[in-house]
Amino acid sequence: MNLHHLAIFHAIAETGSISAAALRMHVSQPALSRELKAFEARLGVVLFERQPRGMRLTDPGKVLHGYSTRLFAVADSAQAAMRDFADARAGQLSIGASNTIGTYVLPRYIAQFRRAFPGIGISLFVGNTEQVAQGVADLRFTLGFVEGPIRVEGVAVDAFSRDELIPVVGADHPLALRKRMRQSDIDGEPLLMREPGSGTRELIATLVKQLGVETGSIVEFGNTEALKQAAIHGGGIAWLPTISVSSELQDGRLVKLPVRALALRRPLSIIRREGAWQAPAVDAFLKLLR
Repeated sequence: MNLHHLAIFHAIAETGSISAAALRMHVSQPALSRELKAFEARLGVVLFERQPRGMRLTDPGKVLHGYSTRLFAVADSAQAAMRDFADARAGQLSIGASNTIGTYVLPRYIAQFRRAFPGIGISLFVGNTEQVAQGVADLRFTLGFVEGPIRVEGVAVDAFSRDELIPVVGADHPLALRKRMRQSDIDGEPLLMREPGSGTRELIATLVKQLGVETGSIVEFGNTEALKQAAIHGGGIAWLPTISVSSELQDGRLVKLPVRALALRRPLSIIRREGAWQAPAVDAFLKLLR
């Protein structure tokens, strides 16, 4: 596949128009249109629907855009790595982190790192464990920080801390008044869970199955804060990281269920692509974290 044609396609897909892509690529609009038609003819598919106000991706175009995004993200990572190699105090550190670490752990370390290394740019993506691990494997992220089991090949895992997930309910939930409980007391109760692909959800699902708990309805949320708010307002039982609920437990908005078997301890892990060169900026950030 002609990478020049792919770059033209990617620019049009990202900007949404021939004119904007031409400005980005520093070529004329007619020349860009000719190159795009030649690319479509070579592939044998139509990549865009021409509309009065821009270009819309067709189904084949959407598939190709996914590939081009990953390809050029790797190219950007390669360019950033070369800048780091030339000058350890310049470049880009791209981090992917699952929800708890990305929200409650990393921001303060990133702020400290920025003060110590102002010439190094940092980007932080917060998603679920599966998204972060795949991003590290694809070299879109220099470093990954996750809370759950890794199901992606080609990454090295190194635990750096531990965290506890505790079952909580809102203050008005019927279980909040119980001083003593058995694990069977939550049979049939609504459970508030993260989305599929979340390492946290996988751990909780495994625990519940091992304990023989009969699960009630499951309501899914895309991040920890939404999950916490749903629990506070009586939506059901949620397993939340202790680091995320300390103030809510203290002021009584959330109550920890008194069943030791329902609590989970889990490792917090650093993941890196196996065999990938480690930039000096990565070493500096990990030294600060540890």
